[in-house]
Amino acid sequence: MQDRIRLALEQDLRSGALQPGAPIDEHGLCERFGASRTPVREALLMLSAKGLVSILPRAGIYVQQLEPRELIAMMEGLAELEGVLARLAAQRIGDDAKRQLAEALARTEHFAQQADSVEYEKANAVLHELIYLSSGNGFIVQQTRDARLRVAPYRGKMFEKPERLLRSQAEHAAVVQAILAGDSLGAAEAMRNHISAGGRAFADMVLAAPVTTALPPRRRKRAA
Repeated sequence: MQDRIRLALEQDLRSGALQPGAPIDEHGLCERFGASRTPVREALLMLSAKGLVSILPRAGIYVQQLEPRELIAMMEGLAELEGVLARLAAQRIGDDAKRQLAEALARTEHFAQQADSVEYEKANAVLHELIYLSSGNGFIVQQTRDARLRVAPYRGKMFEKPERLLRSQAEHAAVVQAILAGDSLGAAEAMRNHISAGGRAFADMVLAAPVTTALPPRRRKRAA
């Protein structure tokens, strides 16, 4: 039960249903999942261990709210992780996965041309997941998924501008072409450029966004 609750809350974070700083109602979760308080609390503790929620004694439970500097640092780390996975995928991808990757690229191209940001984001996730699976390195894949999940609540408006969709698609094409050609170094560089370009747009969006106040301010440590 706690895993079912955790996975559902992670999906809420990806979809934007749970926003940074938003309070989490334990009683409401018990009713939503038809569960007792114990599995709900266990699920929240697992999310807290991942840095996704903050549990503040006598203050409540909130979706983790990160500072702009922390978010930008995560995007820099994500660029390196995804670059490694693209390099490994170029070395290890099989024929069937090559076909699937080419089809995934065609889908992102279609939605980019249609300026359909919702469907593009879904197709984008599929394309990246195919690259992850082709890398053959489950450890780095999990680290990458965890990093993407932590920044997911902040990325909801990343693809709203049509010009960003088209730039993202051009970057995808460079990554996929390098992987299909077996160019491991080129694939790594193209992927780092892709995530870094998205990261710059992401940083501009985060720094321009109004500061939310749902989460209580962090307490200052008492002087020794």
